[in-house]
Amino acid sequence: MSKEFNAKRRPRGTKPRGGGAPGKPSHPDPPKISAMNSVNTTKKTSIKSPNQNSKKPASKTSNKNLRNANGSEGAAQSQTQTQDKAQGQVKDQGQGQEVKVENKTYNVHTDRIEQHRHFGVYLSRNRFDAIQLLTRNTSSSSDDYGEQRISLDFRGKRCEFRAWSPFQSKLAAGIMGGACDLHLRSGSKVLYLGAGFGRSVSHISDIVGESGMVYAVEQGPWAGRQLTTLANSRSNIVPVIEDATMPYKYRLEVPACIDIIFSDLPQADQIRSLMLNARHFLVPGGHFVLYLHAANGSGGVSNKEAFEADKELLRQHKLEPIELVRLEPFKPGYALVVGVSTRKDVSI
Repeated sequence: MSKEFNAKRRPRGTKPRGGGAPGKPSHPDPPKISAMNSVNTTKKTSIKSPNQNSKKPASKTSNKNLRNANGSEGAAQSQTQTQDKAQGQVKDQGQGQEVKVENKTYNVHTDRIEQHRHFGVYLSRNRFDAIQLLTRNTSSSSDDYGEQRISLDFRGKRCEFRAWSPFQSKLAAGIMGGACDLHLRSGSKVLYLGAGFGRSVSHISDIVGESGMVYAVEQGPWAGRQLTTLANSRSNIVPVIEDATMPYKYRLEVPACIDIIFSDLPQADQIRSLMLNARHFLVPGGHFVLYLHAANGSGGVSNKEAFEADKELLRQHKLEPIELVRLEPFKPGYALVVGVSTRKDVSI
């Protein structure tokens, strides 16, 4: 047994001292890392690191986007809620009105519309405009002069009102200036000398109603076309394209039963034309409204003595002035005179 075991046993390799064949070392060196292993390790690290780095900021930005989206949705919901509350408050405070400007309709909150002391004239008081003059529209046309229109329920009826600007109408300026009485009633017969393009005539047409009549005298051809167009939509307006200083030319068109005459002519022809037309058409005890302009060297409108000569001339022609209203600041230099005819015999 010992011989076989010794025969099979191999001698331990030792390093020869002199240059023999090298044997196996007793303590081998650690194995070297191959190039493939180093490449693989670098690939794994290069692939994993950017993925891990890219995932973290993406999650942060997505969370921020979600928060921003939720915040914008919340802000939108809050805005809609505030708008609904504001609309609810507007509905609770008063009536809503529809305003039509240049064929466009807008919903505007109004506080109230009330009757003016003058017949057929109304006042609008709201939070945007302190006071605004209105007349109730009686025209079939959708638009006359592009003025503001208000449509709402008034005294249980659906009504449409037209804005009447004192800067564009001397008659409206006289109402704003404090005129006591214009003597306009439903069914009145009105003669308007110097009607122009008919802005004031259209509002007088609203005041006198369908039972009244307005005879608009104007010589200018362009104004005559506008008056004719206005008369097509308003049955109570009769355009008279003649010279107002010659009433005998249109004496067959205008009846001799006029209740009130409005005169808006050049200053040189103002009183004479009013006197001639009053003799032809004004009834006994009828009224007149005259627009006077102060002379340049008379000291302005503030000096009431500038109109004393005109008032004295009116008295000589049996036209008694009742009140004088200055149209400042709407029409600087002008004054509105309201009077009555004292002539008993209307024959020429």
